[in-house]
Amino acid sequence: MPPPEHHEPQSPEPGNKQDERSRRTTQRIMAGARRLFAEHGFAGTSAEQIVAAAGVTRGALYHHFAGKKGVFRAVVEQIQAEIDQRVRAAVERVQEPVEMLIAGNDEFLAACLDPGARRILLTEAPAVLGWQNWRAIDDAHVLGNYRAFLAQLMEKGVLRPLPVEALAHVISGAANEAAMWAAEADDPDAALAQAQQTMAEMIRSFRA
Repeated sequence: MPPPEHHEPQSPEPGNKQDERSRRTTQRIMAGARRLFAEHGFAGTSAEQIVAAAGVTRGALYHHFAGKKGVFRAVVEQIQAEIDQRVRAAVERVQEPVEMLIAGNDEFLAACLDPGARRILLTEAPAVLGWQNWRAIDDAHVLGNYRAFLAQLMEKGVLRPLPVEALAHVISGAANEAAMWAAEADDPDAALAQAQQTMAEMIRSFRA
């Protein structure tokens, strides 16, 4: 039997190294900016503070994000994606269709109890990004998920045939408002439980 061929280990391509450096720089900028936005808000955070927290140059910030507003939008989308993952995991643990919708809504409310997430996502994002831009991000995640799932449940006869778009906005709007109310309550955990129970009963009332 001939000896196995020997291959020298190949070093990563220069392009791959550059991509990895770029990814790490992006992550550092977003992590630093997210902490600052959560604590001081958008107006209270400067580009200089972001680059100092990330340990990068001002040029790197503008290269990757085109400034403070660009990194703020990226942070908003990051938080939405994280909440998306939590909601999907909660839904997968439930079998009954309407209870799946409730489980996802419960997880969304719980995720928004985090002060930083609530401040960035619900309080500041509409004003900083503009209503239409914020709505587009919300539609790609929260509102869009409600719309798609409600449509499926109506098609299957699980929910009463109501206007899907109207119902999606009603439930999504109620969830955003309930999340804000619970987070600002004297006892956020108790308020969260009340918000979850109330919205669960509201959603169950739409059963066919």
